[in-house]
Amino acid sequence: MNFEQLRIFLAVVEYKSFTKAAESMYISHSTTSRNVAALEEELGVRLLRRDNRSVHLTPAGEVLYREGQRLLKKVEAIETAVRDAALGRVGKLTVASVELRLSVLHTGLQEFCRQYPEVALGVYHRSAGEIWDQVLSGEADVGLTYSFALAPDQKDICLRLVSRERFCLVAPPEFAQGRARRPIQGQELHGITLIGVSGESQLGTEGLTEYIRQLRVRNETMMVPTLESLFLQVRSGNGVAILPQPLAREYAEDCTLVELEDLDESFHLVMIWRRDNHNPSIQRLANLWRGERA
Repeated sequence: MNFEQLRIFLAVVEYKSFTKAAESMYISHSTTSRNVAALEEELGVRLLRRDNRSVHLTPAGEVLYREGQRLLKKVEAIETAVRDAALGRVGKLTVASVELRLSVLHTGLQEFCRQYPEVALGVYHRSAGEIWDQVLSGEADVGLTYSFALAPDQKDICLRLVSRERFCLVAPPEFAQGRARRPIQGQELHGITLIGVSGESQLGTEGLTEYIRQLRVRNETMMVPTLESLFLQVRSGNGVAILPQPLAREYAEDCTLVELEDLDESFHLVMIWRRDNHNPSIQRLANLWRGERA
């Protein structure tokens, strides 16, 4: 018994006619009769009783009709699931992301969930260094991270720009007293202690350190182990920090945020994935941001 024979048999039962079943399937009457006969011969049972006006199921035919309907519905469900998987409509997508409450991130991820509800989307907050490593190792399908935290060698990585962001100065609350509300220039930071995060952090410290170097000012540097420590030191008046503006807005409570001037203070939030990762949901997510492709 094959699926074609089963489909023809079910059509004959539903239409109660070999002729109408043949017309519905765009096949000849003889092909319909031949397939039903072959099915009866293979199973060794009579499935249909025929008279001049209609066809009727035998007890064996009733069993085949009932179970055959269930089987074909299951087959159709499998075929649909396979096609949807190929189109990125089902499956799973693992995203490693910097922890930012940016509307552009949440809007894109939420729209993905709305359009592809059958895809199990997992979003995990990671440090910038961890994101790069997890994407390269295949632990994460996609990374959402800072452009300044990317490794120099990107030949195995695809990149999509999500949004353009900026750095800012995070200063103690009293920093704003006695100065006009204006951007600050690098030379105004001479002698002020710069606070940074040591080792692997959410920031991707190597890229951020290179950025700070562009200020060309002489500063004492205080390195602390975590972002929480950094903000505590800033609030206590022990120095200032240069951070991505979205991160500063989110965590720098009771601090003064000042725009930077006289250097390129912009960077990008980017989506990255391995070129050889063929998970179709990756491109579906990338298309929601429609940034330039590297």
